[in-house]
Parts: sequence; structure tokens; C-alpha cells
Amino acid sequence: MTFGFKNNSFHFNDKKVFLNSGEIHYFRIKRKFWDKHLEAAKEAGLATISTYVPWAWHESVEGVFDFDGTSCPERDLKGWLQRCQAHGLFCIVKPGPFILAETRGAGLPDWFLDQYHDQVKMHNSKGEIVQSDGVSLFHPIYIEKVSLWYDHIMPFISKREISAGGPIIMMQICNEIGVFSWLAHQADYSNDVKERFVHYLTNEFSSISEVNSLWGTNYSDFGQIELPPDSKLTFSSKKDRARDYEWHRFWRTYYGDYLRMLTNMARERGVTIPFYHNLPGWIYGSGYEFPVNITMYEDLFGDKSEIIFGIDHIPEFLSYRNMHDDRIINDITQAMQGNKPLFAAEFQCGSREYHVVTNPREMELFYKASLAHGLTGWNYYMFSQGRNPRQRGYSGETFYWFTPLTPEGNRTSAFPLVKRMSKIINTAENIIVEAKRKAEICVLFYPHYYATELERPEDGTCGLQYNYSHIRRPAYFDGLLKAFQVLNIDYDMADLTKASADSLSNYKQVWIFSTDEMNARDQQAIVNYVEKGGNLVIFPYLPDREMSQKPCKIIRDALSIEPTGREIIDSPLIDIYDHKDIKCANPQITYAEDSLVDAKIIARTIRGTACGFEKTLGKGSIVHIGTWIGFDTEGHKPVYESMLKRSGAKLRQASSSNENITVRERFTSDASAILFVGNYYNEEHSGSITYTHPASGEAINIPYSGDIMIWPALYGILIPVCLDVSNELSILHCTSDVLGIAEKENLVEITLFGDRDLTGEIVFEGSGIQKIKSALIDGEPIVMVKNGKRVILTYQNKHRKEIILTVTRAI
Repeated sequence: MTFGFKNNSFHFNDKKVFLNSGEIHYFRIKRKFWDKHLEAAKEAGLATISTYVPWAWHESVEGVFDFDGTSCPERDLKGWLQRCQAHGLFCIVKPGPFILAETRGAGLPDWFLDQYHDQVKMHNSKGEIVQSDGVSLFHPIYIEKVSLWYDHIMPFISKREISAGGPIIMMQICNEIGVFSWLAHQADYSNDVKERFVHYLTNEFSSISEVNSLWGTNYSDFGQIELPPDSKLTFSSKKDRARDYEWHRFWRTYYGDYLRMLTNMARERGVTIPFYHNLPGWIYGSGYEFPVNITMYEDLFGDKSEIIFGIDHIPEFLSYRNMHDDRIINDITQAMQGNKPLFAAEFQCGSREYHVVTNPREMELFYKASLAHGLTGWNYYMFSQGRNPRQRGYSGETFYWFTPLTPEGNRTSAFPLVKRMSKIINTAENIIVEAKRKAEICVLFYPHYYATELERPEDGTCGLQYNYSHIRRPAYFDGLLKAFQVLNIDYDMADLTKASADSLSNYKQVWIFSTDEMNARDQQAIVNYVEKGGNLVIFPYLPDREMSQKPCKIIRDALSIEPTGREIIDSPLIDIYDHKDIKCANPQITYAEDSLVDAKIIARTIRGTACGFEKTLGKGSIVHIGTWIGFDTEGHKPVYESMLKRSGAKLRQASSSNENITVRERFTSDASAILFVGNYYNEEHSGSITYTHPASGEAINIPYSGDIMIWPALYGILIPVCLDVSNELSILHCTSDVLGIAEKENLVEITLFGDRDLTGEIVFEGSGIQKIKSALIDGEPIVMVKNGKRVILTYQNKHRKEIILTVTRAI
């Protein structure tokens, strides 16, 4: 057998698959329970088991490596892999050196930290040790010891890869290495960092005079360059901010060099399976800072490395408050890493914090939404609860709560959901892995606006109208992007630093959140798109400089327009198009009306000053608003809707008669689709759904009659559209989960599961509908209506119980 990835999908033996995995830590479970956990994982439908392989656990004494349980039964990694294989399960291994995983020392051995703590730890600019688990990643002692660990673990893994007849199909290469600086808001100032920073600058700049010009320094050569100040020191000037930009860019190459080094070390020791690395970033159930962590690895995206980047999806409590976060994270990751699988490497299943009590209903809604938002694989984290070895756990003895299995392998209320999700995936796997979004709207993501993990305070010295780090959450993440999802808009996201007029030409409208700073190349890409016929919406500012603070007004010059003022008003409001008294933010950037004679004024401040306009540029047009409105009042929705409609684009492939119901539809190339319908509220809502038939383009209703139906609270359904039953018959849609389909002579048996408060409806189509004679649910007749080209069956779901639909056909 073979395993790998091609383009954006995982493949087993050249067949696209959804990677369905669960996390079980053998070192946190008594060996006598291993088989019980693996039997349950197999029954739950998992194909793969993922685990850390802690360096600290297997080399607890320097130079003594135990992989067969000689010193402790739970160190028998060899036996663990054998048991996984015996149960028909593949394996993902994560040998660090860093594993984090709420272990003391983040997975590094005690003997290593005891001996070399002061040398290898991160240091601040004063030379003090940073209170963090992080180390200086290129310190020679650290690299020496990691190399010795790899000398033992990598050949061990290589001999047990799938290509060698073993169960291991993929490996994590270290774990979340940028998280230490992000959480501490602190860079490492060790000697090797300075050497690497200077080397980076010599590659980026042609001369030291160019550096001095940008930074306001007077270095005589590159060797004199000092590292920028720590993150607590306020910027002293624009030129100081310019230096900070290069500091952040450097760290992206630093992490890139480190992970490429580890990749080469593993390859040199015989490992051939795919590698991935984790992207963290949820903060107490919100993902607004997640893009910071994504950008930290931009030197490894696309063809810059072979590494896949796995997402940590930990929403904690799912609700309307964070219903938009996972899709944004997925879209940005996909836009930046390019044509690689979208894999949730840590996919919430339980909670690492006891006070965060998850429940299966919330998780079910999240799981189904995640499939609708493009995941091609996930790893339930955690499938099994664990107990830490003595004095190894960051939070004491217990590791994770509310998981499907207890440490003893007993099943909890979370287990049936995992089992059911596996059945949903298996039944519609081809559609799930093939479905793509159809969008005529695009929102651009600008990575530089999230390169801020080390950002210093800004007190106005730099002359910024808008500091992107201060407003990106309310204006962009929880503003524009949430509004589009609440409005059920089909939109794509693209990385502006990679975008071009050609790559954007398929979109009828492009939106960009823009502040004072934007590089020349990226400003020009926007202008080129518009001049060739594109329609752009840009807010809240037309940039006047590059990220390096060099003056740059390419967009302004193309429009022949300059701002003439700014207004700061208590409780500011604007009028925009036909919408009055729309809440907005300070400042409002204003324009003299005589400078807009060949433009249409579309927005005015409370004082009547023009603060927004629409203007033709080449074959296209630009809409600009000199403020941002976010998304925190009901008045914002019609504003976004009005601006979107001006594009002439098809805004939705699916919609709801009730604005509180979320709908998404994605399409395959062979006339099928996946439809998601979700209610993120803690109360039921009523309404009907309209979606697009993937073959004919016909508008189809749920319920089919067009009437309204009740959509239960905090509940979602994932509907495979045009799911084949046979050559002559397909399921157009079904409001229950379709868990299995079996043909038996003249009978078709379909296993279903649904919420008891949601009306069951299944619609068949195809030439075979004429042969349908009767339909039963668990042996009882149900209502059947034939309308010519389709057959509609209605029924009642049962409480927490699978039901069997039996359809009898004429032979």
C-alpha cells in the first residue's frame, strides 16, 4: 500500500480519501488497556491513530533509549505500533523534538534541561532567560542532542513505514515552534539569532547604506547591526517601525530554516512518509489571532517546502459568537499554503481544561460545518483521555476531559458521535473530498497585517491613520468576514502577496481590508486587476507607504485622488448609498468634493463631508470607504448586501428564508454536491432552504414543497446532494444523516439518523424512481409522494436512534 498527498487531497493507493484519525497517547494509558482503546477506535470507524513519541519518555536517561518497554511497559513503542497494525489501524507519529502536549518541558528530557538550561534557553535583549519552554533553535548543543535523538528514532520509524509493511503513514516534524514567541510576545536574542539576522539582511539589501536609509541608522557595515528592541519598547519613528517589519520577516525565514533542517535530518535517516507541522491560534474559543500563527510559517508554504500545515481547531464553546472562525482559518491556511490538503491535526474532541465542558451536540454542529468548510482530513484530539506519568504532566495527573474514551477505555457520551461521523464520511467520502466552492466574490488576505507576534507599541509617532493590528479583528475578522458568513455569501479568499490580475480575473468583485501600509508590488496587483475590468471594494484607507515605510501611492496615483482630511466624532455615523445613520469607526478619512468630480460620492460623515466614493479605473471600478463599519449592528447587513449586489455576481448557491439559518453548498465536477444547513442559536428556528441542483442548476427547496420546517437549536445537517444509490437511482437530498446504503435484490436499505425535532425528508430522482413501489421506516409505512421526476418520502426521526428506510422496487 502507499499513502501520500496530491494537490489538496490525501491518497491511499492513488485513491482520494478523507483522513479520519484519532489521538491516543500510549504513554498515558496503561499497557493492559491498549487493545481496549484500539478496538474502540476501530469500532468508531477511525482509519488512523495519532500519537506523540516523546523524546523525554524514551530517553529519560541520557544515552539510554527504550522503545521496547524494557524500563516501563508504556515505553513499548514497538509493541504499540504492532497492536495498531493488528487492529487494522494506520499510525501518525509525532517525535518532536518539541511535542508540547501539556507535558513539562514540552517534551524535552529533564536531563537535557538540567544540564544545558542556561545555555539553550531563549534570552531577552538584556540577556535574561525568557520564562518559556522555548529554546534557541539553532544552539549547537540543542542541535547536537536532537541529532542523537533522531539517530535513534528516525531509523525506528523508517523500518515501520507503510512502504516497509508497517502502519506508519505520516509524521509530524516538531510542533508549533512559533507558539513560544507568540505567547510570550518575546523574541530570542541569543548570539546565533544575531548572526542569522545579519545574514538575512545581507541577502535582502544590496548595501549597508540602503539599510541605514530605511532605518535611520549609521552602521558602517552589516557586522555592526544590532538586534531590534524587545517588544515592550514604543516605536520611536517611522524608520524604527521599518526595522520592525524586517525583524518579523526574518523570523519567518528562521522558522523556515529550522523546519527544513529537521526535514533534511529525518530524510537523511531514512524516513520517506509525508511530513506536517501544526498551526495553533485559538484563544479561549476565538480564532481572531490564528492568522498570526499562519503567517509565521510563510517561508514554508507552497513549493518552498514539502511540509503540510495542520490546523488546530479548538473552538471550546460553539455558538453564533464564533461560528465564522473555523472557515476563516481554513480559507487563510489554504490561500497561503497552496495546493496541499487541509488537515485539522488537532480537532477538538474533549477539552484540555476542566472548566471548558464540551458536549456532543455542539461538537456535531462543528464537525459537520468543518466538512462543509473544506477539511480533507482530521485528527480527533483527544479520542482517549490519558493519565500522565509521574511528574510529567503540565496540569497534573489528568490529560484532557470529556473525551470519547476514559483512560481505562470506557466509552462516554462523546463516543457515538465519532462513530456516526465516520459513517457519514464513509457514505459520502467521494463527494466530501471532491467538493469545491463556487464563488464570484473574493476577499484578499494580506499576511503582513498579521506579522505582529513581536509588535511593539505605537503611540502616534509613525503617523498612522489606522494601525492594522488594532482594528483587524473588529473591521476584518469579526467584521467583514463574519458578515459575509452570516449573509451566506459564497466567497473565496486569496493571498494578496501571490495574487495577480489574472488570478483574480474570475471574480466579479474583490474586497481588500487596507490600511496605511502596503507594498508596491501588492498595490500594483490591485490596480492591474481593476484596470483589466475588475471591481474592487477597498477600506478603510488608500495606502500611502510600503511596509518598509517608503512612500508608495500607486493606488492613489492611479485614481488621481488624495484624502484631504479626517474627522473624529463621538459616536460616529455615516450615510452610505441609501442607508442612513450607519455606525462606523473613527477616524473617517474625508475627500474634497472638487477632487471627486469624475467619481460618485457614496458616503458622507455626520458633518456631510464625503468619505466614500466609486470611481471608474480602466475597464473596472473601485469603491472606497474611508472608514470601517465592522459587524455589530443589524444596520450593517444591508450595507454589505448593497455593496455586494452592485457586483452583479451570484452571491449564494444556497440560501434560507430565515436569516438565522446558515447554509453552504460546494460542488464536485461530476454533478454532485455537499450541502450544510446549521442553526448556531440556542433556540429553534423555522424556515425553508433553497439550494442549487449540481447538474441542472435548478433551485430545489427543503422541504421539497417549499413550506417551512423547524430547525432545532445548535444543530446542523450535512447533506450529500445527488448521492448515488444505484445506476438508476440517487438521493437528491435527505434531512437525516445518511449512514449507509445497501442493495438487496429488489430492496434498498438506507440507514438514517436525525434529530427527533427535525422532520425527516428524503427525495429520490433518476430513471429508477418509476420502479419504487413502497417505503418503510423500521417496518412501518411512511408517506410517499410521486411528482413525475422525483419521489418524496417524509417520516419522523427517532430520539438518538438509527432508523432503517427500506425501499421496495419492482424488478
